[in-house]
Amino acid sequence: MIQNIVIVSGGRLGNVDFFRRKLNQTGDFLLICCDGGARHLVGTGLAPDVLIGDMDSLLLEQLELYEQQGVKVIRYPAGKDFTDTALALDYALGLEPQRIQIWGALGGRVDHALANLFLLVRAKEAGIAACLLDEYGETFVPVHEAVFENAEGCLLSLLALSSRVEGVTLEGFAYPLEEGTLELSESRGVSNIIVAKRARIHVRSGHLLVVRYWQKDVFPEAD
Repeated sequence: MIQNIVIVSGGRLGNVDFFRRKLNQTGDFLLICCDGGARHLVGTGLAPDVLIGDMDSLLLEQLELYEQQGVKVIRYPAGKDFTDTALALDYALGLEPQRIQIWGALGGRVDHALANLFLLVRAKEAGIAACLLDEYGETFVPVHEAVFENAEGCLLSLLALSSRVEGVTLEGFAYPLEEGTLELSESRGVSNIIVAKRARIHVRSGHLLVVRYWQKDVFPEAD
């Protein structure tokens, strides 16, 4: 059984050294690239195990090299109904791993970034932990709860991805909550702070988007 799957999409990857460090901490994993996401692997010494997409963003020479190396290539027509990242996630979910990391899913086109955020709901409904990652933080939708160890000072925001998220309990935060409700389009869950060695989020129902930044006061810069 595959425990960890790493998906590399075609958006902003960010700091390559951070990407490699996180992968080194992941243990054994299956690496899936979404079409042009494979360009992020150039110079890393990594090659995908699986390459998925319509192959409209990948150089022909690179595609041929991967095929010669025995990479599994799954081609879709250019007129497909779903994004390459959605196809990669569906493939990954079919393998029933314990965890899925998605890199290169943010930055650039807002429509793609939003679509990738909503893919987290699909993973949650399958009962599989999935997150979007970059050097600034992680974004995920907990299946039932999330626990943070030794993360004091880190900023964390909560947003509803369903019309209502009910039974939200926050322990170990500057702004705690007991069986609260968050609604779609409201912002009161933005910018909470972890203040305890062990912090916990529990959700009874609904889809809660959790955005957790790795370091205190270190965020993507606005132009």
